[in-house]
This record gives sequence, structure tokens and C-alpha cells, in this order.
Amino acid sequence: MSRSKNSIGLNETLRIVGRALAVSIRTKGPLSMMVSVSGFVIAFLPVIIARTLGMFTNVVQLLSLGHTTVSEAISLLGLLVALYIIQTVYTNLRSYFSEVDALRTVAYIKKTIIDCTSRVEYKYIENEGDFRDKLLFAEEFGGHRVAESMQQIILIIQSFITFASINTVLFNVSPWIVLILLATCIPAVILSILQKDEEYKNKTKNMKDGAMSVHLYYIGAGANERGRSMADLRFTGIYPWVKEKWRSVSDNYLKSKNAVTRKHVLYNSVADILRNVVYIGVLLVAAARIYANPTLGLGVFMLVFTMSGQLQTETTRLFVGIARFFGDIRYMKDFFDLADTPKEKLEDNPQTISEADIIFDRVSFTYPNSPEETLHDLSINIKQGEKVAIVGENGSGKSTFVNLLCGIYQPTTGNITIGSLDLGENLRAVRRAISVVFQGFGRYETTIRENITIADGTKKASDEELWTYAKNTGAYDFIKEQPQQFDEEIGTFSKTGNNLSGGQWQKIAMTRAVYRDQARVLILDEPTAALDPVAEAELYRQFSTLTGTKTTIFISHRLGITNVVERILVFDNGRIVEDGSHSELIKKNGKYAEMFHAQAQWYVA
Repeated sequence: MSRSKNSIGLNETLRIVGRALAVSIRTKGPLSMMVSVSGFVIAFLPVIIARTLGMFTNVVQLLSLGHTTVSEAISLLGLLVALYIIQTVYTNLRSYFSEVDALRTVAYIKKTIIDCTSRVEYKYIENEGDFRDKLLFAEEFGGHRVAESMQQIILIIQSFITFASINTVLFNVSPWIVLILLATCIPAVILSILQKDEEYKNKTKNMKDGAMSVHLYYIGAGANERGRSMADLRFTGIYPWVKEKWRSVSDNYLKSKNAVTRKHVLYNSVADILRNVVYIGVLLVAAARIYANPTLGLGVFMLVFTMSGQLQTETTRLFVGIARFFGDIRYMKDFFDLADTPKEKLEDNPQTISEADIIFDRVSFTYPNSPEETLHDLSINIKQGEKVAIVGENGSGKSTFVNLLCGIYQPTTGNITIGSLDLGENLRAVRRAISVVFQGFGRYETTIRENITIADGTKKASDEELWTYAKNTGAYDFIKEQPQQFDEEIGTFSKTGNNLSGGQWQKIAMTRAVYRDQARVLILDEPTAALDPVAEAELYRQFSTLTGTKTTIFISHRLGITNVVERILVFDNGRIVEDGSHSELIKKNGKYAEMFHAQAQWYVA
């Protein structure tokens, strides 16, 4: 993925930091916010504990010489115990709420991604600007990483407070102690930065290899949509090819991951050895200071002993946290780029379309990332109430015509109006006026009732009305056989595993479309693709009842429907090459007649 090579400037980095901090605060609950706020006070606790421990050490030393009282020593010991308890409780609370907040942030990220994909301009769904790659990357790798990094911001600020306060105390003992400790942490910080950067690049580079490995495994193991390829694999002997392909891709993927892991283990080991060796040197410096000035007492040694370890911990935590955060900037940028993807412009107060005349005026369209036009200078007028069939070979532009009519895409050139309203400026109004069954219709894991009624959340239909819709679409018979009828759960994840056949799902989709009976236009894209000949014939018989007074547009490469419509538009190479009724086009003996006679042979014994 080429974007991983692009550097991120200072202004962009600061913008991302600000947005990440806003998300971090937004996703915290009240208790978590209280813990976070108290953390700014608790950040001074390590210094307070170390100073108290030093004082306690001096008091014990003086007590042994008879220069103080037992009560003073006990008081300091009690204070130490209280401080350690507070620190332990806070640490556990912070750990707990960090996990809770990370989960809340993951939920926020997923919600944002869903909101994004449901509202972006549809050209991005077709991978404009590598949108699908960014989406896959955000879902696969970015979610938890982005969530954890966003929640790190407040912790980094608190660590900095602790870091600064410890440095101040140790600097007063000896500047050399601070310099030595900080110097030994630099390798760990550098290695961590390199590690995070390399990890990101490795993931972006190998993401497709990993996805391909999983895909090949699912094919070979029979886990892809309930083993749909198993018969083909066994009958044609393709297993050896699948296994070899999977082994090759997986080996390369694992080899790359293992190489990175070995390098990171080596780096971290070297950094840990440096920190531990220098820690001994720091204690020697402290011992030398006390030897030169015995009045400092053992308390100073205990102070240095305690705070040196804490400084190493806080320095590592702070700078590794910063390194991790900035190493994850690219993850966050990918996420915020998704959130910033241009949305469809939907009007706030949509007009009502009562007469939905459809006009395409010299419309041309080219898909994103495609070098060739799909529709060429298309002009057509469809009157309210007309019954129109759109036919043509695969790739002739039929479905593209539907996508433009539904406002999923906008024309590259030309203009589309529905009911005298410009489609591009009145998307809500147009979509309310149109009911459509796409080729890729939805199959929703819920009850049959909800599969139908989700088409119009403002409408409440009785069972009697639902049965009428089901009769018109041919769904009546199989719904009647369901144990709970309309309230039967269907789909792969239903409790009883009650999934429907392709044809039954298609009838549910058509029932969902006609449920929106206030729509003025009904579009059925390949409505008989999954139906058997009997069901197809029944659909044709119910045609007038099904469509009523709506403008109806059938898109199909099966020409049986053309006998029951008033008008046929023949698409070829992105153009309308013929326009007329069935009898008119048969007489013309052109493209339509050729297609019709070719299909008629399928049904002649």
C-alpha cells in the first residue's frame, strides 16, 4: 500500500493528535474520567513515596542511635503503607478502565466505519482513492491499535508529570544520575520507534498475502460458505493445487513475520541489558556522594535506589508510549481519512414526488478507475405509469442504468431528472419515490416479518396486508409453511439454521420492495434470476397486480417478461439501440429479435 511510504508533516501530526485526544475523552465513561483526572494528582505519587521512604530510612537510622522516637517511625511507616495502597488501587483502576475505554473506543471506531460506508459517495465503494483497501486495513489491523493509541494520550501526559518530578528530585542529588539514566533509555526509544514503523510497513505490505492465505485455507478446508467448492475440488482433483498455493503463500507470510519478530526480540534484549548495567552505575554514583558527604544519610541512597528504578520505568513508559503513539499515527490517519471521506449530499427537507417522469438527458458514465465509458450519450424519457423492460447482453449497461437512476452514482456528463427534480440535488426525494430489488439484494439475519418491513420504518402493516403482498410476489406458499410464519427467524445464524433457497430469498426481496407501496417507481433488476420456470411464469401472471399504477422497470437478460410490458429498451455497448413494444421490435428483426429467437430455442423441444 503506497500510502505507508508517505511522510506525515508536523501540522498533520498535530491535527491527528488533537482528534485522537477528542476521541479519547469522548469515549470515556464518568468513572473512567474521574480516574483519569485523579491520575494527574497521582502522577506525583512516586516522588512522594520515594521521599517518604528516604525519610523513613533516616528515621530508622536515627532511632537505632536513640535520636528519635518509635512513634515517628511508625507514623512514617503508616504513611508509606497508605501511599502504596493508594498507588496500587489507582494502578488497578487505571488498568481496568484502560481496557474498558479501549473497548469503547473500538466500538466507536466500528460505528464510525459503518456510518462512513453507509453514507460515502458510492464511487468510493468502487475503491476510488484506495477506499476499500483503507477500509480493509482499518478493520483488519487498525481498530484495536487505534483504540489503544488514542487512549494512550492522557496516560502519556500523566507519565510526563511523573517523569519531570522524578528528574527534578534526582537532579538535586546529582545531575550525573539523571544524565546516565536518560542516556541509557535513548536506545530503547529509538528501537521502539523503528520497531513500530517497521511493523506498520510489514502489515501493509503483507496484508493481502495474509488475506489470500485465509481465503485459500477456507477453500481447502471447506469452510467457505458451507463448502460450496468441495464438489469441484474433489471431482476435478484441484486439491493439490490449492494445498500447494496455500503452502506457498502461507510460508512467505510466516517467514516475513518471523523475521520481523526475531529482529524485535534482539532489539529489546539489547535495550534491556543496557538499562540494567547502567542501573548499577547509578547506585555507585549515589554511594560515592554519601561517602563524600555522610550527612546525606542512607535516606538519600534509598531515595536514589527507589527513584532510579522508577525513572527508568517512567522514561521507558513515556518515550515508548510516545513512540508507540507516533508509530501508530499512520493507523489513526487511515481511520480519520475514512471518517473524512466525502459523504453523499442528502437534502434536509425532501420534496414529495407524485408524478415520477424519468428523463435521461445525454447521460454518459465512466466507473472510477476504469479507462472506458460504460454508458454513452444516453437520452430517454419514461412516463409515469409506463411498464418498461430493459434488455441486453451482460455488460451492455443495464445495471449501470439502474445505479444511475437510483442515485448511487452520478453521471460523468449529462443530467437526470425524476418528477422534474434534478436527481443529484434531490437524492432523498428520489429514493423515497423509488422501490428497487437489486441483483445483490440483502439477506438479513432476522425474522421474515422484519426482512419485509424494514423497507419502510414509518409504516405499520397488519398480517393480512403482509399476506397480500406475499401472494403477489409468490412468497405466500413457503412463508405459510414456516413454523412461525412471518415471525420465523431465517438465515445462517438463525437458532434453527433455517436458511432459505436463493429463489425464496429473492421473493422476500421483492415482497420488501412492494411493501413500499407509496413509491412511484418499481425497479426489478434480474427479478427472475433465482426463480424456477414455474415461479417465473407465476410472476408474469401476477405482473399487473404486483406493479399497480407504478412506473415499472424490469432489467433482465431473460426475455419472457417482455410479453407483459408496454415498452422495451434494448441496450448494447452502453447505448439504447432499439426502443419499442415486443411486436414492433420483432418486426424490425434487429438486435431484440435476434436475442428473442435465440432464447426461444431454449424452450423448444
